[in-house]
Amino acid sequence: MVDKIILGFEVHQPFRIRKDAFWNPRFKGNTIERFFDMESNKEIFERVKRKCYIPATKIILEEIENAEDEGREVKFFFSLSGTFIEQAEKWGKDVLELFQVLSSTKKVEFLGQTYYHSVTSLWEDKTEWKEQVKEQKEIIKEYFKQEPQVFENTELLTNPQILDMVQEAGYKGIMMEGKDSILKGKSPNFVYKRNGLTIFFRNYRLSDDIAFRFSSRNWDQYPLTADKFANWVKDSPGQAITIFVDYETFGEHHWPESGILDFLRWLPRELNKRGVKFTLPRELLNDSYYDIDIQGTSSWADINKDESSWLGNIMQWAYDEAVRRSEMPSKELEGDYLKAWKYFTTSDNYYYLFIGGGGPAEVHNYFNAYSTPIDAFINEFYAINTFLREELHKLGVNNEPFFFVKNGRRSSVAWDKKEFEEIIKRDESLKDHLKYLKEWLGNEKD
Repeated sequence: MVDKIILGFEVHQPFRIRKDAFWNPRFKGNTIERFFDMESNKEIFERVKRKCYIPATKIILEEIENAEDEGREVKFFFSLSGTFIEQAEKWGKDVLELFQVLSSTKKVEFLGQTYYHSVTSLWEDKTEWKEQVKEQKEIIKEYFKQEPQVFENTELLTNPQILDMVQEAGYKGIMMEGKDSILKGKSPNFVYKRNGLTIFFRNYRLSDDIAFRFSSRNWDQYPLTADKFANWVKDSPGQAITIFVDYETFGEHHWPESGILDFLRWLPRELNKRGVKFTLPRELLNDSYYDIDIQGTSSWADINKDESSWLGNIMQWAYDEAVRRSEMPSKELEGDYLKAWKYFTTSDNYYYLFIGGGGPAEVHNYFNAYSTPIDAFINEFYAINTFLREELHKLGVNNEPFFFVKNGRRSSVAWDKKEFEEIIKRDESLKDHLKYLKEWLGNEKD
């Protein structure tokens, strides 16, 4: 029976593209505010702060302190995106202060992830992913005085190449979805190793009991109480159960009236009664392990649990192509253009474009900032292409782009010689494209 629990939360807020980007375009003023709805972002953040961030974090802090007074230990991990921290700095410094107090207790661990909670790990060129990973690590160190040792890629998107990159970035462990086709009959309730990298598999059934089913009166286990859930954890076979949910589960996705905050408060006590101890991921990096081979791509989204929630249809592919075409001009222009471009890489913008049916469609519709995926595409695709055209105009570019190809797939995109040379510099495997440079430059128009 399980005697350890690793319990943690995803904390992320995107900078949402304007809903009226196409219908009411803006061509004057601040670059970021012309493309991103800062008023709506502030309103949403302040609402979630009031319903979730403040009350849930206070409960966690109180339970950590109460446990210390009673000779127990209560521990949690958090994965904070850089965009969440940015919004908290703008509209919720009291939230940041609470997280800093949590960090000072030494009972809370902060994970690494991509600063912009982006899909860049799925790109053929990993340069931007590496930059965002580094940037998020730095902001965690700055605010919380911790250097993350365990990584959580955006939406638990993972494949063998991502695992290798995480290890190369210096991380000792990673969170993954306990996808059945990845585990191949093995239990997610153990700590695994792959080539020296520690892997923590999320128990998605128990996690989703909290995240999705807690308020469902049609669920045969409704109502879910702390003592009932603690029994399920204790009675599960294995070594350690990883429970990982969106932090907004507590008060925003499930309103306080549902009893979700009381569940959060009482769960540590009920687990303690059953001899289940809280532990942090970093504390199990050197624990006993089982080796595992990872094949294919996994994520924690929808039924397929792969990348199709973000890059599974033609609208998502078109949006992604436009984002990648904008990369090098943004990095040339820097400043607000670069910042805005990074906001465009955020996974939420892709998620809003999902088309499907059944349960996954209901989840996507709930989280969609737009009325429909079509509405989202009209605005987002117009916004990113308008953004790109403005950049090219500022750079004086009036020629066709040059598309690099790597492993049979489109990789980076250059618009001028400077960008072409920069791409070659950062990825020497693309040097064979130099033979096309003269021909491409010859096609440039004055």
